[in-house]
Amino acid sequence: MKKRLTFIFILAAITVTGILIFQAYWVYTSYLTAKRNLNRDMVYALQESLDAYPLKVSKLPPSLNGKSPVLSMVEVIPERPLHSNIKGSVSNVLKIYQLPVSSSNLMSVREMVALVITESSEKPLNMPVLTALYKSILTKYHIVHPFKLVLINQSQIQPDDIAAKVKFSNHQYAVKVEIADAREYLLSQNIAPAILSVILILLSGGSLYYMGLTIRRQIQLDGIKNDFINNVTHELRTPVSILKSTHDSLLHFSDLSDVDKTRRNLNINVEILDKLDKNVDRILDITRHEHGIKVINSQLINIDQLIKDIIGRFDAIGVRTIKYQSGLENKLISTDSYIIDTVVTNLIDNAIKYADEDAFVEITTAPAGNGWQLQVKDNGIGISDQNLPYIFDKFYRVPSGNIHNVKGYGLGLNYVRLLIDNLKGTISVKSKLGIGTTFTIKFPGNE
Repeated sequence: MKKRLTFIFILAAITVTGILIFQAYWVYTSYLTAKRNLNRDMVYALQESLDAYPLKVSKLPPSLNGKSPVLSMVEVIPERPLHSNIKGSVSNVLKIYQLPVSSSNLMSVREMVALVITESSEKPLNMPVLTALYKSILTKYHIVHPFKLVLINQSQIQPDDIAAKVKFSNHQYAVKVEIADAREYLLSQNIAPAILSVILILLSGGSLYYMGLTIRRQIQLDGIKNDFINNVTHELRTPVSILKSTHDSLLHFSDLSDVDKTRRNLNINVEILDKLDKNVDRILDITRHEHGIKVINSQLINIDQLIKDIIGRFDAIGVRTIKYQSGLENKLISTDSYIIDTVVTNLIDNAIKYADEDAFVEITTAPAGNGWQLQVKDNGIGISDQNLPYIFDKFYRVPSGNIHNVKGYGLGLNYVRLLIDNLKGTISVKSKLGIGTTFTIKFPGNE
């Protein structure tokens, strides 16, 4: 079973690691793709800005801005005068043509004319105008990030640069875009996939972790079940053996006229049957409480007298190392005497069973807020931190191998907690190995 559990946890760890690697790779790939797309869009936007720049800074002919736009063309025709006596005399005749421009071609014609005007003017590039154009075009690409345009030589362009050549300049110019904190911008644009990836990783890891805890808990429950069966078998074998021996003695070896011997054997049988009956009643009580069947008989009781009566019962069987200290001014408390009796008896019984020969139990009562508290402290063997969280679980017993020197079914503390819950109380425990255990029970005040 341990090997199987180890294999499952190793497989789960490999799965979680694989998911982490895959998600990390996916996020990194998404980041690189976003970076490439950003560079591509910014280059396209820059080229659009340079194409729109001439039209922005050039003054077009009025003929292209009217209601009926026309493109004027001038043709120079050399012509010799008819009555000229001068040999070789030639005059030029200018012919002006006006070509109408359709609305579908108007923008192309304007851009062409603006490009020619800009190229022939050889004016320096107006960077503020180009920057404004570039910024407006970037918004179409849903890119809003600080940038700076720098004029460089075309030979200075690097493969990863965001740059475009200036076509309307006679010089080998290019415009380069410098952006600050590009990595931060890309991360902000990819924050949603990254968060989704982290959530998926946490969900996957959490699910596998919970599955591992569930499997481990099921294995523990299986061990508890086996221990319970072993304990029940052991606990039943002893009384059955006693009952069998006493009945066999009465049947085969005793003279029924010997009243004392017969009475002694019958008393032993009654005592054994009473113990079995109490154990059966305890299991049935636990079942009833778990199904919500709670019967509480609250009445005013003298808590000091009740605890002293409980200690007296243990004194009668030879246990004289129980000390009681009362810290309550009002001894009359409205509660269920049967529940308090059962709780204290179980805790004292456990303290004695799990103690060395010099067992010592101290019981104290004291005020606690609006209510009161009961504390049972012993100097027993203690409970390890590993087992302490499970001592109130049904059928759970601190593992002791196949040693059965301490009798029980693992029901006592579970029953105690159920009874305390019925009174709306709380129970806590502190323990150290070799030092002892302290149970603290707090009850609400009288209603």
